[in-house]
Amino acid sequence: MSRSLDKPSAKPGTAPAHDIDLSRTPGSGEAFRAIASELLRLIVAQQPRVRRRDPAGVHQMRIALRRMRAAISVFGDLVDGRDTQRLKRELKWLAGRLAPARDLHLLEVKIKGAKLRAASPAFLKRLGTDRGTAFDNARATVELQRFRKLLTDLQHWIDAGEWTRAAAAADRPSAEDFARDVLTRRARKLNKRLTELEQLDDDERHQVRIAAKKLNYAIGFFESLFEGKPGKRLKRFRKHLKKLLDALGALNDVAVHRKLAGTFTRRARAKLDPDAARQLADLDDAEIRQQMKTAIKAAGKLAEDPLFGD
Repeated sequence: MSRSLDKPSAKPGTAPAHDIDLSRTPGSGEAFRAIASELLRLIVAQQPRVRRRDPAGVHQMRIALRRMRAAISVFGDLVDGRDTQRLKRELKWLAGRLAPARDLHLLEVKIKGAKLRAASPAFLKRLGTDRGTAFDNARATVELQRFRKLLTDLQHWIDAGEWTRAAAAADRPSAEDFARDVLTRRARKLNKRLTELEQLDDDERHQVRIAAKKLNYAIGFFESLFEGKPGKRLKRFRKHLKKLLDALGALNDVAVHRKLAGTFTRRARAKLDPDAARQLADLDDAEIRQQMKTAIKAAGKLAEDPLFGD
């Protein structure tokens, strides 16, 4: 391995992926290597915080994992292969190991922040216990040999994986041409799906959110390639996209929290009292109405202000 993965080169949480400078990176293969290398650094940098059961560390590692998976999706055929497919499965495994800690933490923060009247002590105790177990599991995950092997394999794959031979071919597009094509196609597909946003159920809306996230990550990867008018259009489009993502994220949190609360409610001794349950439901309903209104407005702005003026 070309460098130690146990000693991150910057403080955890610094230098987010969209700060990668690709302006001097002519080829699409070189661009992917630069992006993937930075994302691996961000994953590694969060290990100490996950070991300390720090909610922010777990969250930031999950974001870096999502970005890595998004980068693989964005670059598609350029980086595809057996090793790539195996690493995608391992990245999904790791993200899944961290997810319960984040979801239970947010549910606990929401319930305590709302100061629910008559909230069941048994419910809160069970929630706190399960949250603690989830963070213990996250901490244990980054101590596993499987996790360490994943980091090693990712580094080798970035430096000299099978994809690097195909990516070096002379007929590969420039980084800018590749980025323009990818961003334009994904933006058009997203805008088409957003026309039916009001009719979507929770699961369908979550799939739209995933597509929007991938587009947002892709813009972050490539934004340094565009200057002048194209760069300004890109920034304006991303501003609307982030508002959409904030709203869709809040809606997804409501859906996830309802499922988690339902899990606790099915446990005889860990139920919310009826008054607290009604109060939480009222808060959720108000949140859904507000966030749907925000999401629909943002979707309209995206349709009115297409990428690159297309």
